[in-house]
Amino acid sequence: MTFPRSLVQSSGWALAVVLLGGFTPTAPEPSMSLATSARRVAGDVAPARLFPREVREPLAPGLVSVSNPGAPQQPLAPPLAPETRSSKSTVLHVAPGSAPQQLSLPIDTPEDAWVMFIPKGTDAQRGERALRDMQMFDPRGVRADVRAARSAEDALGLNASRLKAEGISRPVTLMRMGRDMGAGAYQVRVGAEAARVGMAIEVRLPSSPIELSLTASAMQFFPGEEGHVTVDLRSTARLEKVRFEATLYNPRFEKDRAVPVVRVGQEYRALVSRVLSERDEPGAWVLEVRATGRSEGEDFDRLAQTSVGFAVPTARIVSAGRPRLVRDAAGKVAAFEVDVELESQARDRYEVSGTLVATDRQGGERPVAEAQVTDQLGVGSHTVTLRFDAGHVGLSRMEGAYALRELRLFSLGTNALYHRLGRGLELRMPAASVAEFAAPVMTPAIEHRLKAGDFNVLP
Repeated sequence: MTFPRSLVQSSGWALAVVLLGGFTPTAPEPSMSLATSARRVAGDVAPARLFPREVREPLAPGLVSVSNPGAPQQPLAPPLAPETRSSKSTVLHVAPGSAPQQLSLPIDTPEDAWVMFIPKGTDAQRGERALRDMQMFDPRGVRADVRAARSAEDALGLNASRLKAEGISRPVTLMRMGRDMGAGAYQVRVGAEAARVGMAIEVRLPSSPIELSLTASAMQFFPGEEGHVTVDLRSTARLEKVRFEATLYNPRFEKDRAVPVVRVGQEYRALVSRVLSERDEPGAWVLEVRATGRSEGEDFDRLAQTSVGFAVPTARIVSAGRPRLVRDAAGKVAAFEVDVELESQARDRYEVSGTLVATDRQGGERPVAEAQVTDQLGVGSHTVTLRFDAGHVGLSRMEGAYALRELRLFSLGTNALYHRLGRGLELRMPAASVAEFAAPVMTPAIEHRLKAGDFNVLP
């Protein structure tokens, strides 16, 4: 049977050989795995844009590559994910150098409530004098701080008479409220000395049904990308006239700027990313949200804080090459290697790290080795190699296909995480048996861990 030349030309050689009964062509295995196609999991961080922002700190030169044994006794720890910070408390501040004033404390559930007066500054004697210049009155106008202080002493097991006999005088700083004091607006009078020193007034209401919670949308925020904090105010009682105020504090915990809080669907969001730019300082910023309103005829006030990481990324992971085995002169497997391609827009000392895992009988992943490589890199594309010592991998005696997990890019110049791929681009090492592995170089640390049984895999 023959086919016209035109059929082969129009359909292509691959189709022609199939029709002729020849071999079936298969797509070649890709030599690179792209970071942009990675399956995202909780805790992943991936910058969409890079910035040419130079590092101001001195950078050490030179390539450093390190491999270490893993800790296979327990499964691979779940990735860090944004935590929810909840609060049934509030804090009011009197700035140092203020004038005498009166503050209102809305206490909706006085049972089991605590009020604290905390002087600002580090001068203990001035703080004691300031505390003596503070007074609190219940909603009926009856002074409440003295009896609340006695209640706190009883609850904490303090013996005021014994302390006084021993010459220890303790000004009122902690007060325990009670149901008999009543719900409503308590008045705090801040005298001249207390106002000069400054005071933080904290109210904790553990029995209140009203709770304010904050949850960041990501572990790390980048300029120009959607990053927000969900603001959740919950209560079993009806809430009215709710108002949110959000403020950002910079990494030195200095009050910096306001943050808009908007309603999106059924939730409220503090739009942190909209007020940060590439000119801002990288590090841990603190978002403070105050929620006020009324519930069942009483005012309420809640204050919550959460930390958000902010970085101005100058580099990212572009791809990873096909993993390979490296054998020594004796033919033993000396290492598993993976090339990682980076894109950089600024000179910095970057660290790429990863973890090799093996699968146990229950299907859990156990970390058997870790590798890090650091180098000072400039603008452009760069390739660094993660090298996992096969001897370290073999200490667990776990067989099977080893997989790369927790692929990360870290800036040592700014101490910031730029890229994290928890699934490690789903890369698996070439098949090899533990019997083929070269023996690890024994160090005191490895010998100690061997004696302690750190590499014994528990069921």
